[in-house]
Amino acid sequence: MQRYLLTFEFDGTDFNGWQRQPEGRTVEGVIENALSQMYQQDVNIIGQGRTDAGVHAKRQTAHVDLPDRYTTQRVIYAMRGLLPHDVALIDMQEVSSDFHARFHATSRSYQYRISTKPIPLQRNTVWFNNVEPDRDLLQRCSKLIFGEHDFINFCIPNNEDFGTTQCNIIRSEWEEYEDLLIYKIEGNRFLRHMVRRLVGSMMQVASGRLTFEQFTRLLNEEEVDEKAFAAPPTGLILDDVRYPGNVE
Repeated sequence: MQRYLLTFEFDGTDFNGWQRQPEGRTVEGVIENALSQMYQQDVNIIGQGRTDAGVHAKRQTAHVDLPDRYTTQRVIYAMRGLLPHDVALIDMQEVSSDFHARFHATSRSYQYRISTKPIPLQRNTVWFNNVEPDRDLLQRCSKLIFGEHDFINFCIPNNEDFGTTQCNIIRSEWEEYEDLLIYKIEGNRFLRHMVRRLVGSMMQVASGRLTFEQFTRLLNEEEVDEKAFAAPPTGLILDDVRYPGNVE
C-alpha cells in the first residue's frame, strides 16, 4: 500500500459538510465511494479537518492508503468521471507512510466573501448583506485577531479541540475586489464556526450593532454565555492547507 496526499476542490452548497454521516450527502462520502469504485475495495480517507454544511473549498486535503496500482495522473483523470460535478480531485502525490493530513499541516487559510448588493451568478459563494459596513472598523477588528488568542467566544468547542481553544493567527485582513469585501485569515488551526463568528461579529461592529469594545472583550476576556454572531456558511471558502516544504 502507498500513502497519498489528495487535494480537492468542491462547492459545498449541496453537501451536509465534509465528514461522512449515516444520513445525508457529504464530501468525504462521495470521495470514498468514488475511490472504492475505482479500486474495487473499501477506501477510507482522513481529511485535514472538517467543513460545515454549505462551506466550500479550493484546496481541501486528505490522506489515503491505496494499492500501488495506478499512476497519480490516471487516478486524477478517472476521478473526473467518478466524482459528482461539485467535487474535483485536483492533485495527488505520494507521501511517506507516517504522513498525516491533519497533524502535519502547518497552517490553514480561509477567505470569506461578502457583497452588499445581489450577485446572482455568485449567490452560492457570497454572503449578500444589504448593509454598507464601515471599512475602517472592519480593519481595526481584523488587526486585533493577529497573534495567539483564546477563541472560546467564537466557536463551538468539540472533542477534536484537544482541550484548548487557543489558536495562533498569522494573517487577518480585509480586501476589496470589484463588488466584494473579502476577509482573509490564516492560522495554525481553526475551531468549529470560528471564521464565521469572527466575520459575523466584525460585520456587526462595522454596521453599528456591536461596539468595538464589546468585540475586544469577546476576544480577550473569559467565556460568555452568548457567543459571537455567526455569518452564514455560504461565503466561506477553505483556501489552502500548508505543509512543510517536503511532505514526503
